[in-house]
Amino acid sequence: MEEPNPNPEPDTESSETNEPSSGSNAAEPTSLEQEVDSLKAALEQKNNELKVAQEKQLRVFAEMENYKKRADRDQLEQLRYASEKLLKEFLPVLDNLERALSHVKDSSDRSPWIEGVELTYRQFLDVLKKFGVTPIASVGESFDPSRHQAVTYLDTNEHPENHVAEELQKGYLYHERVLRPSMVAVARKPSHSPVTEAPEKKDAEDDDKNL
Repeated sequence: MEEPNPNPEPDTESSETNEPSSGSNAAEPTSLEQEVDSLKAALEQKNNELKVAQEKQLRVFAEMENYKKRADRDQLEQLRYASEKLLKEFLPVLDNLERALSHVKDSSDRSPWIEGVELTYRQFLDVLKKFGVTPIASVGESFDPSRHQAVTYLDTNEHPENHVAEELQKGYLYHERVLRPSMVAVARKPSHSPVTEAPEKKDAEDDDKNL
């Protein structure tokens, strides 16, 4: 029976196998850093994608809110001006009442039918006013092409130039919208150029004097 050797020789093969190589230790940190950098890049990309998605969501939300506001505004405006065509058709009737009253304005005859026409005219104006129809101020006002329709010029010193000198047909507003523009005559300064006689007439007068 063999006795164990008190001084066994070290196993050089196993020690060489168990010891890690210096090359492997240097590669491990490099690989870990690359993985961390890759994760950071992926995280940054996801954050950018999230930011883009949030901005897109906010834009869509803002567009929807604007569309809703426009739809509500259009609906309110449509309801506000729903009677525009009907009220516009009443204006010629109102014009005829005004013409009828203008013919008897200076008359001393106060017959019942005249008083009835005046009452009808006033009631007509009250009804139109309830629906938001009001006359456009014209005479003496500065000419406004959005409210006044110039038909002619009137040479006068009673009104400043480019002001309404005469109203030919009354205009009306429907709330803030022009239902019908006023037909007006615009004031301008009278021309003061001297009037010269025609040459033929002047020669005839000279011949008469020589005779």
